Amino acid sequence: MEVRARVVALLAGAVLVASCATTRDAAFSNIYVADFHSDAPASCRASDVPRSHGKAQEFFSRAKEVDYKTLHDHYEQAPCYAEGTLTRQGRSCDWRIRAGGTGSVQCGEQKLYFACDTCDGLFGAK
Repeated sequence: MEVRARVVALLAGAVLVASCATTRDAAFSNIYVADFHSDAPASCRASDVPRSHGKAQEFFSRAKEVDYKTLHDHYEQAPCYAEGTLTRQGRSCDWRIRAGGTGSVQCGEQKLYFACDTCDGLFGAK
């Protein structure tokens, strides 16, 4: 009986640890790049942002979520961005990744902001 109780406790612990080990990668799926926009085409080009689905996935894997004030006060808001859709918690959401390593995800009324200090390899030459 004591062995059975230990096995049940170990299994319960493993399930608890696994449920806490979710990452943003799991939260964002079906990342699709749809388009590119630039307000300064001479200086901010498509090569300055991730243009493949895999590169967009990598951006969100590396980026940290920040609040709007941090994004506004500490990061450059480049005049060009890639945009597309992704799935978060079963819902379709829109995203943008700007040159300079910032991004956002809009799910209905909720907007999440991201900054990536380790994404230089994903972006073209500055």
